[in-house]
Amino acid sequence: MASVFPIGFYYLNYYKLIPLFYLQKKPITYLLSILLSLTILIIIANIFTYLSDNRRLYESRPPFPFLIHSLLLFVVVLFVSLGLRMNSEWKKAEEEIIKIEKEKLNSELSYLKAQINPHFLFNSLNSIYSLAIIKSDQTAEAVMKLSNLMRYVILDVHIPFVPLEKELGYIINFIELHRLRLADNNQINFRFSGNPEGLLISPFILVPFVENAFKHGTSAIDSININIDISLVKNRLDFKVDNNKPSKYFENQPSTGVGIENTRKRLEMIYKKNYTLKISDTDNKFEVDLTLLLT
Repeated sequence: MASVFPIGFYYLNYYKLIPLFYLQKKPITYLLSILLSLTILIIIANIFTYLSDNRRLYESRPPFPFLIHSLLLFVVVLFVSLGLRMNSEWKKAEEEIIKIEKEKLNSELSYLKAQINPHFLFNSLNSIYSLAIIKSDQTAEAVMKLSNLMRYVILDVHIPFVPLEKELGYIINFIELHRLRLADNNQINFRFSGNPEGLLISPFILVPFVENAFKHGTSAIDSININIDISLVKNRLDFKVDNNKPSKYFENQPSTGVGIENTRKRLEMIYKKNYTLKISDTDNKFEVDLTLLLT
């Protein structure tokens, strides 16, 4: 029994006591459970020694050496099971970190693929082509804006953090290119206040909400308003976008929600508790209110 009980205690401690008490930050309960197990061991050792052939020896001199041996074996089993379990938990945590990093990478890649929107690219090229046909003075400027957009998408987006000016520059160029092709009934209001100098932001954190407003908030028939308001107070960025929806919303452009969902994941992974995001989606209006604490 001196051998059987420690084996049983090993599995009890490894699979039950450590997960239920030690890992749950209940040290007192865990210690009490260890003391209870030790008490049971001492009782069992005494009972079986008393019932054994050495009963007379037990009555004349209690088997302290035997109890010390059992106690040492108990302590060894305790620390071995605790060490092995904590090593297992450490490996599990490490694997979880690796898994999260892989998911983050996959999310980033999926997001980047979603950003290179062929429809926007083709529409921009068509608009530039139309300007070139009439030999407009805006042609060269439009080509430069599109070039800056593609440079940001292809080169700068792979950096973990970019200067805030680049993200804002992308948004401004994006808006100006859309103005070339939008009907006069689409009103675009862009406001920015504050000093972005020295501040960094994860690339394409703001862009998806702007893209979403243009994708689902423009119409050749209805009067549409898109409002983009960005303000900076020290390192706090307040970003608001809203657009009213056309009467035939989503008829030709069904929403997959991939861009915004990926952005949610990236915000959670990168900014954790340093952001708040509120999205309101009604039948007539779509609103985004994002607050970021930048570095």
